[in-house]
Amino acid sequence: MTTKYNNETFICPCCGKEFETKIVTMITHEGQDSDFLPHFVGENPLPFYLAQCIYCNFIGYPEDYAPENSQKTEITPSQIKKILNLPLSKKIPEIPLRFFIAGKIYEELKRNPYFTANLYLRGAWCCRIIDNRKAEIELQQLAIRFFKIALEKSTISSPDTVSVVTYLIGELYRRLEDRKSAREWFEATVETIIDPEQQWLLELTQKQAELNEYLIN
Repeated sequence: MTTKYNNETFICPCCGKEFETKIVTMITHEGQDSDFLPHFVGENPLPFYLAQCIYCNFIGYPEDYAPENSQKTEITPSQIKKILNLPLSKKIPEIPLRFFIAGKIYEELKRNPYFTANLYLRGAWCCRIIDNRKAEIELQQLAIRFFKIALEKSTISSPDTVSVVTYLIGELYRRLEDRKSAREWFEATVETIIDPEQQWLLELTQKQAELNEYLIN
C-alpha cells in the first residue's frame, strides 16, 4: 500500500474563487512517535491534508470547503493577510506554516479548540520532520494551550479522547523539558483512564512518565 493523492477543485469560502490542489487520500505509515507523529513511508503527506487557496491563502481541511461549512466561514482576505504578517508567521517554515495559518483561521472562526490544537500539533510534527526545533517548540506550546482550553471548556465529547488529550499535554510538556508540568499531566492521565481498552495508553503514560523523571528525550 502506498500514499495516494488526488487533484481536487475547491471554491474558496473566503474570496469565492475556484482553485485546484493536491489532496492526500490514503497514507502509509509504520509506527509512530510518542506524541503520535506517524512514521510515514515515503514523502511527508501532512501538507496535503490541507487545501490552500492560491488567491487569498485561506487554508483548511477539504471538509472546510463543503457548502454546509463554508457558509459559516466568516473571514476576510484582509484578516488572512494579518495572520501572514504576524512575526511568528515569518519564523515558521513553509510546510508547518500551512498548519499555523489554518490554526489561526480556526481561532478567528472560534472553532472547537480541540481541532485548533490538532492543527498546531500537526504543524509541530512537520517541524520535527524537517528538523526545525525552534519552530517545533512554538507550535507545541500553541497545541498545549488549545488542548487545555478544550479540556476546560469540555469541548471533547468522548471520555477516551479526554484521556488521550491529557496524555498529549503531558508528553508535549516533557518534550519541552518542563518536567514538573509533565509529571502533573501524566498523573492526571492515569486518573482519567477507566476504559480497559485504553490499557495501551496507561502503559504509554507510565513509560513516558519514567522517561520524564530521568530527563530522557
